[in-house]
Amino acid sequence: MLNVALPRISCSAITLATITLLASLSTGGCVTEEPVSKINPVLRQASVVSTSNPEFQPKPGDTVAWRDSITVHAPEGVPVPQQMVDDLKAKIDSQLVAKGYAFTHPGQQPDYLIHGLIVLGNELNEQQLRDVLGFEPGLVARNQNYEKGSLLLMLVDPNSFSTNWRAVVQVFTSQELSAEQQEQRFQYIVRSLLRPLPDLKG
Repeated sequence: MLNVALPRISCSAITLATITLLASLSTGGCVTEEPVSKINPVLRQASVVSTSNPEFQPKPGDTVAWRDSITVHAPEGVPVPQQMVDDLKAKIDSQLVAKGYAFTHPGQQPDYLIHGLIVLGNELNEQQLRDVLGFEPGLVARNQNYEKGSLLLMLVDPNSFSTNWRAVVQVFTSQELSAEQQEQRFQYIVRSLLRPLPDLKG
C-alpha cells in the first residue's frame, strides 16, 4: 500500500471538454467549467487537487518509470477498453516528457515511480478515493444522469515507496460525446492533472 500522507495541497483551475472517464478530489479542490457551449454543462465540470511532500523538489534530469500498468476500478459488468487505458497512459507519458521528465531504460532505477489509478462509478469514487487519499472526491454533488470518473496519478519514492506527489482529476462520465470531443477531453484532462507537477524545463 502506498504512503498517502497529505502535507501540502495546491489547487489547479480547470476546464474540460470531453470523454467518458476520470477523476478528481476535493477538500480545497477547484471545480470549473469549460467554455464550450456545445457540451452539456454538467459534463464541463471538473475538479483537480494535487498534494505533495514538503521535501518534493524535482530537478532537471530526474527520471521516472511506471511502477505497473494503470489500475482500473469499475463497477461489476462495466467494461473498460484496454485501448483507452493505453491511450491515456501514452498521453501522460507525452506530457511528462514535455515537462522535462525522462523515462529510464529497463533495469535502471528511476528517481520516481509512477502509479496510476482510474476509478469509475459514484460508489467506487466515494469509497476507493476516500480510502486511498483520506478525503472526499471533488464533485461532491451527484447527478442522476451521470456517474463520476476519476484519474489519480502518484509519484512514488522507489526506495521507501512513500508518495512524494499526487494529483487527481474527477469528471462526470458519458457516452454522448463524439469521438473528437472525447479525444479533446482526454488531452485536457491529462494536461490539467499534470499542471501542478513542477516543470523541469527552465
